[in-house]
Formats: sequence, structure tokens, C-alpha cells
Amino acid sequence: MPTVQELEAEIAALRATTAALQQAHEEQRRQLSQTASLLRAIAEYAPMVLYAKDLEGRFTLSNRLHATLLGRTPDQVVGKLESDLLDTEVAAEIQAVMDRVLRTGTPSVSEFEIPIDDRERVFLEHIFPLGGSNGIGGVAIDVTERKRAEEAVRVFEALVHHSPDGVLVRPNTPTAPMFCNPALRRILALPPDAAAEDAAAMLADIVPGTTEFMRIDGVRVDLELTTFAIPGAAGGRGAVATQIRDVTRLHNAIRERERQDKIIRQQQAELIAEMSAQMLPIAHGVLMLPLIGTLDESRSLHVREAVLDAIVRHQARVIILDLTGLRAVDTTPAGHIIQLVEAVKMIGARTVLTGIQPAAAVALAEHGMQLDGSLMVLGTLQDAVQLTLAMARKRRR
Repeated sequence: MPTVQELEAEIAALRATTAALQQAHEEQRRQLSQTASLLRAIAEYAPMVLYAKDLEGRFTLSNRLHATLLGRTPDQVVGKLESDLLDTEVAAEIQAVMDRVLRTGTPSVSEFEIPIDDRERVFLEHIFPLGGSNGIGGVAIDVTERKRAEEAVRVFEALVHHSPDGVLVRPNTPTAPMFCNPALRRILALPPDAAAEDAAAMLADIVPGTTEFMRIDGVRVDLELTTFAIPGAAGGRGAVATQIRDVTRLHNAIRERERQDKIIRQQQAELIAEMSAQMLPIAHGVLMLPLIGTLDESRSLHVREAVLDAIVRHQARVIILDLTGLRAVDTTPAGHIIQLVEAVKMIGARTVLTGIQPAAAVALAEHGMQLDGSLMVLGTLQDAVQLTLAMARKRRR
């Protein structure tokens, strides 16, 4: 049988053990309390939605962001159902996913479109079973901006892929890949599977603007290049984009139009010149020539040759030059007219000028035109015709 001393020693040992256990328990409880406080703080201020529900679907936890998005405080959310806080259709969609998670015990990652402040926002939600507590936990992040960016990228890719213009994107970051669309490969006559680096190498020495370019198949094309910077996100390095347009057909059409315009202008000039040199015999020995349009060097030469030839051919003694339709009689046309009058005089004929406008009169006078027996000036073509007809009748008598 143990002695009193032995029992007292055993009791002292038990007391020491109990004290140590109590101290360890208190330390564990303190650590658990500290951990719980830390987790609550993290959940409270985390930049994501955090919540928990019981088996009936009522919220048992709602962090600050979750409650704020719902327009409530966390205390106002706890104890509520999804249908108490959200649109019926949206709440039913979320509840269906939670029911499946409870039934299968398998977490689920889903996207939900939830109306917040009259805007549809997209949340990526991870819903999972809480295990022993027989409840549901959820973590969600707002991916609205990301979804919009993804949609913008899809639209951009579709537009670029189907664009008739070539597009080359060269990132400013060496490790980022280059990009070119099918149109650029077609414009440069590259194979459909050619790398964007091949297109970039072909365009490396070409400056923005319009240039003639030799393709790898030997065909020359006219290209119009436009280069612009694509800023990077949050001030990043971004990229340089080049738009390449094949303007060969346009330039060919312009050149053809210019050629046709030149032909038309030449034909018009020839027609005017021909019409300008049409001699009209109005009586025996009398010719009349109306001058219209402009009188440049080549045309004046043509008119002078035609006038002299007609005078000789018709044995004319008088030529009426009507200047009514002649435009811009300045120093140069005035000189041509005086030369024509002198040439007519040289072959023994007289010139009658009519339709001289004030500006033409000044130009002719400044150029030294002198009136003599070989030159007459009358106001109108009618006056000239009447006078020359009278002169012709007088000669016949």
C-alpha cells in the first residue's frame, strides 16, 4: 500500500500535469482566437466576395464586399436567402448550382450575370461544400471588365481577320509574339502559314506612306502604310501596329483616268484648232475666220498656216478675223495676231479685225500694232461683212 508521502508526490505530479495541460489549452485557445480574428479580418477586407450558407440556403457569413454589392450590411445579409436579395431567376440559377454541390460533394466554378446598381455584372463564383459543418461556402470575383475585354478582343480579332487591309503588330517586348492577319500574307504573296516575323522582315525598310513594293513572286504593287502606337496596359510598353493597304488598282485607275483625260484634252484641243481654222468664203476674194478660245504658240502657228494656205488657194484679197470669241488677249496672243496680220500682208492680202474687246485693244496697242492700208479695224462682224461685200461688188463693176 502506497505511503502518504508517495500519494502526496503523485498528487503533486498530477497537479503539475493538469496545470501544464491548462496552460497549453489556454495557449491553443489564444492561438485559435488570434487565427479566427485574422481570418475574419481577411474575409472582411478581401477584394472578393466571401460567404457561407447553411443547408437551407440561408447565409451564415457575408463579408463586407458581398454585403456592399447587395446594398446591405453583413448583419442584414446573414439569415437571408438568395431569393430575398436577388432577382428570382438569378437566385434560382445560383441555388441550382448549390444544390448540385451539396448533392455530389463536388465543388463548382460557374459564371453568373447579376444585376448590380442597374448594371449587369459578371461574377466568377467558386462554390464548395464546407464538410463537417454541412453547409456551403462561396468565393466570387467580379470579372465584368475582363469579360468585356475578352469580347473586345474577339471583335478585334474578327475584324482584323476579315479585313481587306493587312495588319502587322510588333510588340515592344521582345518575348511577346508578333501578329499578322491573312490579308497581309495575301498582299505580300506569302504562304498562308507564313510567320508574322517573315512579313515584318519584308516591311522592315519601308517607311510609312505610299511606296512601290516588289513581292516575292516578282509582281510590283503599290502599298500604303500607316503606322501607329498601341499603348500598353497601365503604362506598359505596348506595341507598334502597321496597316498595309494594296492601292495598286486605285493607282492604276487614277493613271488610266489621267491618260484618258489627256486624250480628251488633246482631242478637244485638236477639235478647237480645227474649228478655229475653218475658213468661210463669204464672197469672191473674201474669207472670214472666227477665232475662239485661247491662242497659244502651237495654235497660232496652225491658224497662220491655215489662213495663208486658204488665201492662196481661194485667191482671196481680204480676210476677216473676228476676235469676239477669243479669251484673254494679253501680250502673247496680241503678238501672235500682229504676226498673222504681217504674214497676210506679205502675200498681198488685207486683214479686217472685228470684235476687239477693250483689254485686247490695249494689248494690241502696247504690242505696236499700227493701222495702214493692209489693216482695217471695225467694231462688229456685221460691219466687216457689209463693208467687204460692198468692196467685192465694187471690184466686180
